[in-house]
Amino acid sequence: MRTSKNHLFWIFILGFIVCTPPIDLHGQQGGVSVDNIKNLNVDELTDAQIEGFVNKVEESGYTEQQLMVLARARGMSEAQISKLRSRITQLQSSEEKLQGKRDGNRLRESPLNDSGMDEKEISTLDPFSIIFPKDTISKEELKVFGMSFFENKMTKFESSLNVPTPKNYILGPGDEIIIDIWGAFEYSYSLTISPDGFIKIEDVGPVQLAGLSIEDATVKINKRLRSIYSSLGENAFSEISLGQLRTINVNVVGEVKTPGTYTTTSFATPFNILYEAGGPSEIGSLRQIEVYRFGKLAQTIDAYNLLIHGKTVSFHLMDEDVVLVRPYLYRASIDGEVKRPGIYELKDEESLDDLIQYAGGFSGLAYSERISLRRNTGNFRSVITANRDKFDDLKIKDGDFVEVKRISNLYTSRVTIEGAVFQSGEYQLDSLLTLAQLIEKAGGLRGDAFESRVIILRKEKDYSLSNLSIDLTKDGGENLFLRNEDYIKVQSIYDIREEYYVQIEGEVQKPGKYPFVLGQTVEDLILLAGGFKESAAKSFVEVARRSNSEQLDQTAEIVSFGINSNLELDSDDSKYKLQPFDLVAIRKSPYFEDQLVMEISGEVLYPGKYVISRKDERISDIISRAGGLTGYAYEAGARLVRRTEYYQDDLGEEEATSKVKRQELEAIFKRDTIETLASQTFKKEETIGIDLVKIIEDPGSEFDLILKNGDLLSVPRELQTVRIRGEVLYPSNVRYSKKFGFKDFISQAGGFTEETAKSRVYVLYPNGTAERTKSFLWFKDYPAVTPGSEIILPKKQERRRLSPGEVIGLSSGLATLSLVVLRVIDYGTN
Repeated sequence: MRTSKNHLFWIFILGFIVCTPPIDLHGQQGGVSVDNIKNLNVDELTDAQIEGFVNKVEESGYTEQQLMVLARARGMSEAQISKLRSRITQLQSSEEKLQGKRDGNRLRESPLNDSGMDEKEISTLDPFSIIFPKDTISKEELKVFGMSFFENKMTKFESSLNVPTPKNYILGPGDEIIIDIWGAFEYSYSLTISPDGFIKIEDVGPVQLAGLSIEDATVKINKRLRSIYSSLGENAFSEISLGQLRTINVNVVGEVKTPGTYTTTSFATPFNILYEAGGPSEIGSLRQIEVYRFGKLAQTIDAYNLLIHGKTVSFHLMDEDVVLVRPYLYRASIDGEVKRPGIYELKDEESLDDLIQYAGGFSGLAYSERISLRRNTGNFRSVITANRDKFDDLKIKDGDFVEVKRISNLYTSRVTIEGAVFQSGEYQLDSLLTLAQLIEKAGGLRGDAFESRVIILRKEKDYSLSNLSIDLTKDGGENLFLRNEDYIKVQSIYDIREEYYVQIEGEVQKPGKYPFVLGQTVEDLILLAGGFKESAAKSFVEVARRSNSEQLDQTAEIVSFGINSNLELDSDDSKYKLQPFDLVAIRKSPYFEDQLVMEISGEVLYPGKYVISRKDERISDIISRAGGLTGYAYEAGARLVRRTEYYQDDLGEEEATSKVKRQELEAIFKRDTIETLASQTFKKEETIGIDLVKIIEDPGSEFDLILKNGDLLSVPRELQTVRIRGEVLYPSNVRYSKKFGFKDFISQAGGFTEETAKSRVYVLYPNGTAERTKSFLWFKDYPAVTPGSEIILPKKQERRRLSPGEVIGLSSGLATLSLVVLRVIDYGTN
């Protein structure tokens, strides 16, 4: 992401328009659908997706104006374009900050900083260093091929003992020889070669085996066995094999990570012992691993034969062998579009073709016709370019760097058609392909095609865009020859007009918007909406139609239809045809009411849930329906719990008016209070203080409230305690006594604390009402306490002492104010 912010934005748009394959309107495709770019939701895109599209189209050559034309031709909305611009600007800003940090680190890490020059002197020393980036290969990006083979400690690379003994295996002291004889007679020997190189066979004597191959040793042993087993080979047979292998010591030296002497089995190969030593060091060679035996070179191993070609090493080590790893001679790096980028070691006379083969060959996106490599030549660097037929002639030198470029994103024989055709997408540009032939290849025009104007966006040789349009009703396109990268858009008649719909609201099962269908009646729409609810008014249906009147004060035309007792339209009205954007309203019957339920609990004869029978039913009525109060009822403690406007039903739905009011209050809390919004709660239910004694004495009075849906009336049993909470020494429940005054109850809880705000003490009564303390001068009138009450004692507010500076400022302000007042008085007297 190294381009300007504006250009970067339009490059992203091009990613959707050019690089994403188009699909059929009815088809599905993974990723982003080009046909549905008008429905693109920018909020669902990740930063990685945006950057990926940018990388794909940076080489396109389109200008911002051209990209704007293509984006709008695809139907992308202005709102989404604005969102994209904002997202990409944020990405660009983040990238610039990160790049600036990298550049700063690069400057701080420069060897020139050790010379004592400042940044200005360093930047003017070599102007090309500002234009061209530092030409080095990051070790984190490219690694030396083959080194990881020896670094993987999870891999077991040990000599196998469960294999047949190789015929060329050389025997030595410590090897166990097993001789099995069967046939006319059976016998078995298990003998170990002595330090002198002999085995001793009973009745045969010593046999010299050290230094012989297992094949030669077998011939020699059978020859000696025939001296005691004359029929050996006729009706008796023998088999000689190795048992326990001897151990050997091998010296590993040179450019290895852990040189030293290692003990292993006689079956070990140079790779086994090299793995034990941790593999070659950073400068160690993988292609020149030498084994010395008795001071002479016995074998040279090339690890690439195993790592690349899969050829195993059959050479086995012997005691006191020396494995020497020399420094590498040539290493070259290859990156880009190859299957295995990395740093490879090469031998004399190996070429660019060999390096490519070591890297696994080209990837499917590689531009392989011509490759350039960078080479160190003396005190400078040079670039060498080779055509594909010369890869084998270009010999690789130490330090060469090869980067295989990716093929261009441009096309040479592509045309694209989209819109109201049966098979939209990309097609091969044949010679002299006409628009009519392309439409035929795309399955032909759909019935909804807008044939009067088909748009062709054409990319000229200088990458400018030109626009062509053709009327297919007059010219079928037989004479319009297409060019490479032509984009043909066949609009649907539904794309160039407002989406048609009809709407139904009110007392139907499924209210909402429905697609407009030609010839649709009001009854058809009601049927689509699931039919009437039982609450539908049995009087009329209202249809509101957009007004086409030239009168400015008329906004809609209203048509009403009658409904019979079966909730069906009259015969004539049922044939009324709807038009686009009609709104059908089904009114609610004024005589229909859902059952309203309240609950009464506690000391009544028949507690439980009751349906409210009238809109004006009161507390006294429901108590009467519940059989009246029991003899244990505490009337003064009765309370009514009522749902607030913030109550939500079982589905979590909240009334629209309640939602608006809550949002308004939240805004007020945020603006006008010092408390955090999180501390504000919107209760779903609240207690209403009632006086049940007066309600029973005077039914229908102002104290006798009208009940609502969800009300809970609680009539408690006689209460005998008082709860004391807050700033007392021992908050608790205390026994109620008529003889106790307010301070007597406080004494029962240990008395006031030093932090008690006595003037703010209040009593919460069992019926939900509350009364606070009243003060006059130094006298305090505490509220009365009844059974079941709660005495709440708040804490004093902390007062912050003024700092010396605040005291001085306040004093200065008062002095200034006094001076102003005196001058005003003096002015008035004069």
